Amino acid sequence: MKHPTRPHTRHPKPRGHSRGLPSLGLGLAMSMTACRSSSQTMDDSAAQLVSSESAPFVAAPAQTPSWLGVPAADSRVQVIGRAYRSGTRVVFSHPGVTIRVRFWGDALRMRLDDAGLGGDTKTNYFDVIVDGGAPQKLEVKGGPATYPLATGLPLGLHTVEVLKRTETSVGVTTLEALEVHGELREPPPRAPLRMEFVGDSITCGYGTDVSIIPPSPSWRAPTFTSKNENPTRTYAWLTARQLGAEASLICHSGHGVYRNLDLSTSGLLPALYELAVPGHSAPWDSSGESPHVIVINAGSNDTLAGYGTEVFLPDETAFKSAYRTFLTRLRALHPQAHLVCTLGSMTDGYKQQEQGGPSVHVGDWLTELVAERNQQGDARVHRHVMAVQNPSVDGVAEDWHPSAGTHAKMAEALSRFIQDVIRQ
Repeated sequence: MKHPTRPHTRHPKPRGHSRGLPSLGLGLAMSMTACRSSSQTMDDSAAQLVSSESAPFVAAPAQTPSWLGVPAADSRVQVIGRAYRSGTRVVFSHPGVTIRVRFWGDALRMRLDDAGLGGDTKTNYFDVIVDGGAPQKLEVKGGPATYPLATGLPLGLHTVEVLKRTETSVGVTTLEALEVHGELREPPPRAPLRMEFVGDSITCGYGTDVSIIPPSPSWRAPTFTSKNENPTRTYAWLTARQLGAEASLICHSGHGVYRNLDLSTSGLLPALYELAVPGHSAPWDSSGESPHVIVINAGSNDTLAGYGTEVFLPDETAFKSAYRTFLTRLRALHPQAHLVCTLGSMTDGYKQQEQGGPSVHVGDWLTELVAERNQQGDARVHRHVMAVQNPSVDGVAEDWHPSAGTHAKMAEALSRFIQDVIRQ
């Protein structure tokens, strides 16, 4: 949701992988505990690789390192998240998309062509993580440019990750090439458990680097700035990390299931799911490995839209029809995936026209839709009820969005829920 009114308080072509999925009986291929112990998070994997320089495959180059250009579409450039190839380049926009490489040498640069227009709301930011260390924020400018990612490293094996912090509305990014002072190696192994999170600004990490306790109910929260958007502090990223999974975020601020926050109906979330990059014609290739779990946190914009208009209340028939169609499409694309339907935490879906007037509850509609799927024999569709945020305790981010503290609570509850779900 982008710049909403204060919520009601009641309350390329992507690389393919094998299609086969592990058994999802007692856990996703294994218990979540086993997942956490047998597979590291991305940072942990990087640290392990740095400490394994004596392994047989880690051979030093025969000559003194020199600069080597590597096109972005090279198979050794690992892209995690949604992207597509355009010639030798890789185009992406969603927050959390990660470029990960491993190289022998002492320095690394990247060449980007960025579509961000600059300023407080249209400047793209990235996290750069070298050998599993603390993320360093990188601000990029519009147009083509080369950015140093790591310099002056001890000569040896290194892993570098570049994670996009900002969402599509800030600007699409094209990775043109990497420049390695040394030799590029095969990338680290990916996590065996894959998760997708489909949603709006909450999933994108809108304002999560800001947390303020509102001094009064009428207080006006600071508005969106791209420098404070951080997907790694969201419930989605934290849930994936807790479960030892790889996360792919498909999200866009202000967009809904059947209507957007501004009451438009273009670029709805079910349509965006089909694309590698919103606004680009390149479809997402769903023929690769399916995610094991898809979390759908959508419906908040459908609920909050319409302030001051005759369509203040969302339409039950329109919402249910669009959401039902989306669930059917997801099941066709991913026959074995667990689909978790949730909503929040800016609203639980309740909305009343006026004091004593008609009201609706989008959260109840979700519960009914999941029950409908279950009655039709699809036991892998689940309803998770998200708690509404408590600003006086956990604060709020920009435009009354959930703070990092709220996201942490959301992740804790969702992780527990998914662990219970997969034991069925």
